[in-house]
Amino acid sequence: MKQLKALLINPYIYDFAAYSFWSSPLGLLYIGSILRKNHIDVSFIDCLRVNEKKRRADGRGPFIKEVVEKPEAIKGIKKKFRRYGISKEMLIDELIGIDQPDIILITSIMTYWYLGAKEVLEVVKGLFPASKIVIGGIYPTLCYEHATYVMKDADIIIKHGDLKIFYSFLEDLFSIDMPFKPDPYDFERLPYPAYDLYEKISFIPLLTSYGCIYRCPYCATPYMHPNIFRRDIGGVISEIEYWQDYGVENYVIYDDNFLSQKDKYASLLLKKIIELPFAVKIFNPNALNASLIDENIAHLLFNSGFKEVRLGLETIHPEKQKALGGKINNPLFERAVNFLFKAGFKPKDVSAYILAGLPFQKKDEVKDAIDYVSGIGVITHLAEYTPIPHTELFQRFKGYARYPIEEDPIFQNNALFPFAWECFTEEDLNALKLYCREKNEKIKEAP
Repeated sequence: MKQLKALLINPYIYDFAAYSFWSSPLGLLYIGSILRKNHIDVSFIDCLRVNEKKRRADGRGPFIKEVVEKPEAIKGIKKKFRRYGISKEMLIDELIGIDQPDIILITSIMTYWYLGAKEVLEVVKGLFPASKIVIGGIYPTLCYEHATYVMKDADIIIKHGDLKIFYSFLEDLFSIDMPFKPDPYDFERLPYPAYDLYEKISFIPLLTSYGCIYRCPYCATPYMHPNIFRRDIGGVISEIEYWQDYGVENYVIYDDNFLSQKDKYASLLLKKIIELPFAVKIFNPNALNASLIDENIAHLLFNSGFKEVRLGLETIHPEKQKALGGKINNPLFERAVNFLFKAGFKPKDVSAYILAGLPFQKKDEVKDAIDYVSGIGVITHLAEYTPIPHTELFQRFKGYARYPIEEDPIFQNNALFPFAWECFTEEDLNALKLYCREKNEKIKEAP
């Protein structure tokens, strides 16, 4: 029997703005490793490519981009629309050079990025009509009905975590018996994601857990991962040692709540990282919970190799803090910042996420938060609110959005400011972004 061939594709995206803050198709590459364990030949095309000449040493960088025509649904939006990543023509050139795959797996991450995945689906269907096509990722998980309508050419659409359906599909389709079929939450059986398929590995995401103890009204994690699963500490260390042999220095913590049960997990893991015979650099694009940072954790973060610490603050108004999950308050935030400074972090290395654009939020609430954070002496990141299906805020306020966010995921894009209103306009948001940059520059210039 000939060896089956699988092609993994991370599509290019269409958006008004995008930048690679350690963006990576982690789930797709886990699937790639599982397929290889089952003796399936795997190849990979990452269309969402970074301009390597401008990539930073820590792994971040701007995507290749080109201004394109807007689709009909957003024709009236007065912003430049771009394709980020390689062009459709470049993808076709690369596909022509490979043997026909038996199966093609296409991921789709943000819900409003589905246009790129749809276009890639159409391309591969035209070039390889005999290949079976699988669509997966966050978009079909959160917008399954929309995906089944838009991605009609796919042979199957898989929600996150439905690997049993995927395994059965492959076994029935190709009349094979797959000996290795791990559950996606079984960290101890999952092979390392197939980052060796890249020519150069700029960073490795370290997933140490699934799920979150909190139920924030804007977050879909409880829907996607209802239960909490933690990875064995030894397994995380072994993976770091494995990628060290590939020359990897940068690691990214993707967890939604890394410091949960800090004394039983995070502190022990960080101590093990400190004991490694080589240094690593760690980043956390997903915010750490500031209320869980004490003096010990702050020192462990610094000594283990965290090069920056991003904290979740969201708002400084006590009643809003409670409404958004009750995870943090201002005194606890200030305490965490003081511990981080005492541990050795500089002001430019510590930052806080502030939510902007929530339903019926007022501009002054965001400005007050910027003033507060900069007054403490750390960087402010404005996190523009994205309405996400299957979240409390989406369900409560979808009818108040200025675009049909439930009807078409393209309108869920935070770049469109779906909940702009008279007390918080797009002009207000742009002014706040400029104000925030000015405040941040002063902190970065400080000795």
